[in-house]
Amino acid sequence: MNAEWCGQCLQRFVEPEPEPVPEAIAEAPASVQGAEGDVALAAGAASAASAAPAAQAPPPPTAAVGTQHGAFTVREHGVVWTCNRCETENALDVTVCEVCGTSFAEVMRPKEERPERDPGMAAMVSLFFPGAGHAYLGMWGQAVARGVLSLWVLFVVLVSVLQKGAGSGLIAVVFGLVAFALWAAAAHDAYREAQHQASQVLLKGKVFLYLVLGLLGLLMVLLVGAGLAGRSG
Repeated sequence: MNAEWCGQCLQRFVEPEPEPVPEAIAEAPASVQGAEGDVALAAGAASAASAAPAAQAPPPPTAAVGTQHGAFTVREHGVVWTCNRCETENALDVTVCEVCGTSFAEVMRPKEERPERDPGMAAMVSLFFPGAGHAYLGMWGQAVARGVLSLWVLFVVLVSVLQKGAGSGLIAVVFGLVAFALWAAAAHDAYREAQHQASQVLLKGKVFLYLVLGLLGLLMVLLVGAGLAGRSG
């Protein structure tokens, strides 16, 4: 079986040539290598995408700007919440009002339901004394604030009438008109509150605060003017 020559014809035995390798098998390593390259490329792209910084939140749609729900309002720069005391708009990540210090939790606390009252009676009681109508409605905070402001204005009028110096008459007239306006505004606001029309209330939030500051500034100006007139006289 291991002879190299035929014993009959002395012909040399020739080993058969190996069968050719199929092309699919020959190209298999290249395709496998290419697949591994594609996998590596895909993995690199995924890691690059994960490493990329997160995109910023897009601004709200234009159609949603101005939409209001409860204490929240959509603005061009995002959602804000409105303080129920001074009506200041604060960013959503602010926990305390930047103007009056009212907490966000207090703003979101459910409001206590007021008993139903007669609007005409509320206005009539307010004409008796500013703030009395709000006390009739159970709004004691506004009742005290309006009552104190009205008493202060009446005190200024009384002191100005008793004084005989220069400019005292002008102060009495100006603050007398202010006292009358406070009486009328208190009756109007009590009537609107009794009808649950808070949006039509005249003196609320910032308006009431600005009124107090404006009256203090007006009194100082009138006193300074009266003092200068007394010296020149």
